[in-house]
Amino acid sequence: MASLPDGKNRRKTLRQDAAFTLDYGIEKPYALRASFGLKDDLGALMLDLSENGMAMLTSIELPRGCLLRIRFNFINLHLFGQERSRRMELVGKVVSHVRLERGDYRIGVVFNRISEEDKAAIRDFIKRNR
Repeated sequence: MASLPDGKNRRKTLRQDAAFTLDYGIEKPYALRASFGLKDDLGALMLDLSENGMAMLTSIELPRGCLLRIRFNFINLHLFGQERSRRMELVGKVVSHVRLERGDYRIGVVFNRISEEDKAAIRDFIKRNR
């Protein structure tokens, strides 16, 4: 995370390492989407996940305050049958971005719109992986 005072962690919930691939689109500001010439969504790799947010790795520097529409297939290997996977679609706000050595960016996202069912699935995922 960029510039956290005194090493304090601002997170209110536990995060679990995760390696889900995801697609995201820039919802706001539209001018940013247009400046990149984006017609389609972009791909990224999720690095960790909580019911309130996530970190992802992407090749695009996304500014703080940017709203993203995020979609991914969530899989909990501790469950069986139809409970094992679900499609999650949510909206999040970029709260941090850090340029990494290889030129990619670690983006911190806090969720603005997420269903209660998706939050519960993430809580269960974290609980079972601790």
